[in-house]
Amino acid sequence: MNAPFVLAAGGTGGHLFPAQALAGELMRRGRRVVVMTDGRGHNYGNAFPGAEIATIPAATFAGRSLLGRFAAFGVISFGVVTALMKLWNLRPRAVVGFGGYPSLPVMMAASLARVPSALHEQNAVLGRVNRLLAPRVARIAATFPLRVSRPRTQRASSSPVIRCGPKQLP
Repeated sequence: MNAPFVLAAGGTGGHLFPAQALAGELMRRGRRVVVMTDGRGHNYGNAFPGAEIATIPAATFAGRSLLGRFAAFGVISFGVVTALMKLWNLRPRAVVGFGGYPSLPVMMAASLARVPSALHEQNAVLGRVNRLLAPRVARIAATFPLRVSRPRTQRASSSPVIRCGPKQLP
């Protein structure tokens, strides 16, 4: 069975472009790719030709009232459960997160399911979601040297992410 690589990405181009590069390289090598993202995922079909797109409930806490934050917590929790069920069905080889709030439920589910996982950070400083997830992953690929280093897990890559391909995944 061709176990897929799951890429958790969404939001802005900064999160999507590295995911596109890795998806393209994985598919070039004959690997199956599933992109898990939030409800906007139906717009990403052209960005990831040949990849399967799966949508997962996701939300952000930023800029919300107290009630809005509770609602976001509920959506994220539902997203983790949904992602967990999809990961159990897919039995992926690895999950790679690219930051941004759409990757949070998928990466939390990967951690709970003990699926090998990695993060990609496209900036010199870990974003909020990647900072939260960093202790839960085996590797961090970074476009630039990270200002707060984790020598045990950090791997340098470049943009595009092709140099941090599947041979370096856990």
